Amino acid sequence: MQNFPFDIKKITLENQDSAQSNIVTYLVASNAPTSVEIDNNVSNTSETNLNLDVNDAPNVTNRKLREIASFLTSHDKETEVVIHIHGYNTRNKDFENWVKEIQHYINNDKFINQKKIVFIGYYWPSEYITLKSDNEDELISSHFGKAIRTLPIFFRTIYNYASAGLITTFAFILAILSLSISDNFSLTLSSFTLFLLAFGIAFFACLFGYVFCAILLRVSIYFRDNYRAVNYGVPDLVDFIRQIDNTIIEQTPGNTRDEKKWNFAQSNQPRIKLSFIAHSMGAFVTTNVIRVLSDIFDENSIPTLVEGTNQLQLQPSPNIGNVFSLGRLVIASPDIPIETIMPERSNFLRSSLRRFEESYLFSSQGDIILRVASTAANYISFPANTYDRGFRLGNAVVDSRIDTAGLFMKYGIVNQSDEDGSVNPDAESSMKQIGIVSDNRLKSLCDILSRNSKVTQNEAIAGLFTYFDCTDYKDVTNENDQEPKGILTRALRKAVLSFWDCLVLIFDNFVLGRNGHGGYFQGELSKKIIYRLAFLGFRDFLISLQDEPDYQEIFETIDAQVDREAVQTSLQSQGLEIDTGKETFIKLSRVLSQKCEDKGIKVFLAPERYLVDMLGKQRDRQGY
Repeated sequence: MQNFPFDIKKITLENQDSAQSNIVTYLVASNAPTSVEIDNNVSNTSETNLNLDVNDAPNVTNRKLREIASFLTSHDKETEVVIHIHGYNTRNKDFENWVKEIQHYINNDKFINQKKIVFIGYYWPSEYITLKSDNEDELISSHFGKAIRTLPIFFRTIYNYASAGLITTFAFILAILSLSISDNFSLTLSSFTLFLLAFGIAFFACLFGYVFCAILLRVSIYFRDNYRAVNYGVPDLVDFIRQIDNTIIEQTPGNTRDEKKWNFAQSNQPRIKLSFIAHSMGAFVTTNVIRVLSDIFDENSIPTLVEGTNQLQLQPSPNIGNVFSLGRLVIASPDIPIETIMPERSNFLRSSLRRFEESYLFSSQGDIILRVASTAANYISFPANTYDRGFRLGNAVVDSRIDTAGLFMKYGIVNQSDEDGSVNPDAESSMKQIGIVSDNRLKSLCDILSRNSKVTQNEAIAGLFTYFDCTDYKDVTNENDQEPKGILTRALRKAVLSFWDCLVLIFDNFVLGRNGHGGYFQGELSKKIIYRLAFLGFRDFLISLQDEPDYQEIFETIDAQVDREAVQTSLQSQGLEIDTGKETFIKLSRVLSQKCEDKGIKVFLAPERYLVDMLGKQRDRQGY
């Protein structure tokens, strides 16, 4: 029996008839240990917490794979797979609870639960560090102890001698001070002796500080989690998707594998849409998984030179393996560099992003975890010569300033015309309206481009994302909340958060418990947007807004404001037929804009969403 690098557990809701449900949920966990010294046999139960018998785990996993494959191919409706991936510093039990929360939400959402979906919560081995915990291994004191015990000989030698030197120097100074205050003792130190004491303290303090900084970096577990994400999280998820693909083909009628593949390709079974929800470092795992799964020998992915020009074009395929097709990518607080949406070089996000049908990014200028901790940690390893290019994608800002001073800002869909609901179809517009806040100044992507860079529309990959800037997002998190409150920040409605504003947010995050890094999954509106975009897609999400309790009121206001003649003129100028469907979707997008505006969310709508989902045009990814 094959040993799998992951374990699978089915999660069911109380009183749920799984045979009748359109949605099935599984927790898939990499069984790689958090530390290489831990026995894998132990990790199957204690690390992933799936409670599988060590000897029977491969049989259980194999049965679950066949179960998932059968569900995906035994329905008359199209089926989809949505995979949710966590980020840095996440406990397995916390993630399982999170998966159950999402499971409960989507099973009770009247639009999502009509679809045939396999929802997967994927757990890659992450360490956890906290100030309070019943598990001693999770305490910060335990992590410090491990870091000191595992110091390499070079660091340990410096650490021991520096510690001894500091203790001896301070002991000598204390002895002198205690003697000098005695009535019967008087001592005058020469300038040279004082210099030696000061030099000794400075010298040993520098040595100690050098090692202590290394200890702090290890205690943060950021680099350890990054290593596990790359070397365990990515390949184990790749193998899981590959195993599902393989199992579906094996269950297809035929005598040989080639015949089975041919029969599946010729059947009426459509490719299974594969979508992702990823948080923080989970976005890094996702993009690298897609990069590995993509067929590099797919001729549609090989750039070709356009005859008579010096431009390259390509038409990447969303197809993955034999049975899957990439659907939607939703990433919140992505812990990946802003460099990945710059147009100057192919990178792991570019090769992944261009394959998804739809892509969405939730960010916040006030995400202190990324802006301070992650940016500082990556300062050591990220190959950038400027501070700006080391910013994280989760800190991306939608520039909606109405005046240059930034005293007034627009909320809702900021790149949509109030008159006719149109969106600038130029993908380059994202380079001007998406940016970062650095040195107390809002800088667009164009501002931080390298000198002499020339960006064409087909190279502006940043324009494939729809951005939700939640810096000023205010909402309720549960039915007990009386008034909306700032979810990720204090919602100060400033174009630029100052250094002092960031200090306050650090206090809020670590003392008051404000979740500035993952609050997107707590606010009522942001949670609805994330899950419906991931499970429904943009077009069906807009349709679902008609069921909102405040829809009629908002729609009547929008209907009175939108100039129908201007809308029709806009459609005619694009060579499109005028029909009520297109006009309705434009108005529905205005409803979404109004709801986001009411909550303080700034949205940059990807031109592709306007052209494809609202106007019905064909998707064109040539050049991306």
